[in-house]
Amino acid sequence: MRRVLFFLNPLLMERRGRRATVDRVAELLRGSGCVVEMQDTLSAHSAGEQAQDAVASGFDTIFVCGGDGTIFQVIQGVAGSEAALGVIPFGTGNVLAQNLRLPREPLAAALAQMHANATSIPLGKIVCKTPGHVKDKNWYFTIAAGMGVHAALMNLAPTGTGKRVGGPFAYYAGGVRLLVQHPIEPFDFEVTTTGGEVRRFRANEAIALRVPAVNLWRAGGDLLKPQLRVASVRETSRAGLVHASFHALVTRRSNGNSSLPYAQFDDASMVVCSPVPDYDYQTPLLIEADGEVIGLERATITVAQRRLRLLWPGRMNS
Repeated sequence: MRRVLFFLNPLLMERRGRRATVDRVAELLRGSGCVVEMQDTLSAHSAGEQAQDAVASGFDTIFVCGGDGTIFQVIQGVAGSEAALGVIPFGTGNVLAQNLRLPREPLAAALAQMHANATSIPLGKIVCKTPGHVKDKNWYFTIAAGMGVHAALMNLAPTGTGKRVGGPFAYYAGGVRLLVQHPIEPFDFEVTTTGGEVRRFRANEAIALRVPAVNLWRAGGDLLKPQLRVASVRETSRAGLVHASFHALVTRRSNGNSSLPYAQFDDASMVVCSPVPDYDYQTPLLIEADGEVIGLERATITVAQRRLRLLWPGRMNS
């Protein structure tokens, strides 16, 4: 580390002590000879451009002081560069930090990364129709991307207020409410497995993951492998989706003798989600990546050629 930039999500810096934590880490880095600057993210959607400008200005290390949503936006500007990305977890889920096995306490997490190796990982890539863009837009992700009721859950509190007030409980409560009230509507799903098999069917849920775990859900992805771990639920009723979700989250069973469905898991190279032709949808088909709703209707998910250099304590240089 020589030139270090701290990106601060101002909405998450409001709690007492958080800016003091970042200031302390910055002073430690300055004491070791680093040039350190701080910058607030101007908006949720400007962070990628700000990060791109920072890389062009010569910053070799960027610490994201926020949650997974802020990290997701910053990644759009850092992907494919030589800059290393660090995480000071101030968010609700902090899923990326969890999978890097960073300490939960923000100061301890920052200290663990100060002398950590930068590990190069393959990024997930999703191409989708994004509001405000004439052409399909490319997005990069580290956690998960997909379509279904879980994407609607990410859209419950787009400003983040509910998450900050309720924390993880807001997600759990929202998920239960959506399973009870949200329209369970199908979409066309195509998965290409790593073995080259192509399967097509109608689904109600599809999530392509890069990480081993999403909070308590052990999905089984791998940040180091150039593949997706895909969980899907075939078209079913509301009761069927509840059944599949329960077993995926609690019992971790993926098959059984019941007539109700279970989640199916595949190691895949590509996933395509699209609307069922002539189906009368009651609500938009939302697409999410790393907990952020980014598009509508159709998406193609693959592993990107671009990589990300993550500060990952305990990993060897790669």
